[in-house]
Amino acid sequence: MRVLLAAACLFIVQLATPAVATPWLDAEELHVRHSLQVLADAGLLRAPVTTFPVMWRPLLTDLEAINPDQLTELQQVAYYKLVALLEYHKRGSYTGVRVAGVTDTGAQPTLQRPMEGKGSAALTHERIGEVAAARLRVTYRDSSLSLNPRVRTDNVSWQGSYAAGMAGDWALSFDQLQTWWSPGSAQDGLHTVSTLPLRAARATYAPDAQSAWRDVSFTAFWGESEEEFLLDPATQLWERETAYGVRVGWRAHDRLEMGLHYTASDLNDAAALGGKSDNWVFDARLTLPYQIAFYGSTSEHDINGVRSNGHMAGIDWSFAEPSKLSRVYAEYDRTDLRSLFTIGYATFANNGLGYDFRIQDTRVYRDDTAFGRAARWQLLPEFRPGIERIQQFEAVVFFPLGFNSVVELGLQAWQDTYIDGRDDSFGNLIASWELRW
Repeated sequence: MRVLLAAACLFIVQLATPAVATPWLDAEELHVRHSLQVLADAGLLRAPVTTFPVMWRPLLTDLEAINPDQLTELQQVAYYKLVALLEYHKRGSYTGVRVAGVTDTGAQPTLQRPMEGKGSAALTHERIGEVAAARLRVTYRDSSLSLNPRVRTDNVSWQGSYAAGMAGDWALSFDQLQTWWSPGSAQDGLHTVSTLPLRAARATYAPDAQSAWRDVSFTAFWGESEEEFLLDPATQLWERETAYGVRVGWRAHDRLEMGLHYTASDLNDAAALGGKSDNWVFDARLTLPYQIAFYGSTSEHDINGVRSNGHMAGIDWSFAEPSKLSRVYAEYDRTDLRSLFTIGYATFANNGLGYDFRIQDTRVYRDDTAFGRAARWQLLPEFRPGIERIQQFEAVVFFPLGFNSVVELGLQAWQDTYIDGRDDSFGNLIASWELRW
């Protein structure tokens, strides 16, 4: 992490003339990811877009070639969202503050709702140059992020920071950015124990839209977890998870995108303390007429010689409400550890007003197989001895306040069911405010 901070400070000092845009899209925002997917599903963007973080560079020529008068209402809303975001980042720098709070930290994390602690405050500054860019984000949290006593985090985090430079068609970075290698919305596809972004060194192949390889993306990373894990309570052995991976994405057709990746993570050489995990995943997304898409993945896993497999299948439908981009979806994800069924609805206007509703049903099969009984799974945030099922509901509203600020208010409720028939119910209030200038 010291390397990341030093590199970020050096880049910020040296950056001068604004570049075309910041290297990465703000893919943590649900509306941005959906806008990107709508244009890609229509064949208007040739670069693969299910490998996050996504870079601007392969998208710029295609965006500039789009005539908005020839787009459907749905595509126009998505196009203007991305163009507005691009113009914002062409300014060369921005500063932002965000404060957030929840009443309970026991909810399961998702793409839109990562773990943040009960209360947090973040300060961000980003600068963009011709061939380099950097963002420094420091977050203070007033509590641990996980209810699992075998997981601990520091109060200060650098999550969201990066220092990146371009070398030809390659972007090289030190970062702690959210990595999401999946067309789904519930699981990131990395199969690590850590749920926070890794502190990583990353290389990304990012050809422009006129390259013969514009249909292909390649990225690789090596990093370590922000969290520390208690591998052996008897000796108080705490260690960070190390992980690495490589992914290739390919837009095989205007309506078909495929991806193949390998990831590995290591908690300790001893299987009884966590062991090593090797994972191969193939995924695809196929778009049909009327903005209906099917997506899914199949995976193979190995934890110290114990093998397993998994699969995910989903369907979504994108449609336009008056000046809004809307999406309904359902997906099912299963391994020998657990199954997860998710249904959701989200709608956003380009002024920032939006609603996000999600229902999740998790069934735990941890005690049914040798794979599920692996020691590393005791370190997951949702682990409780004897738990059998987790049902969770989330409803969130986003209100723009002007002056580049937005307020988020939400509610979560979930119920834990145990093998002995016992039920525990919980509720959580969500609130945040963010300002950028």
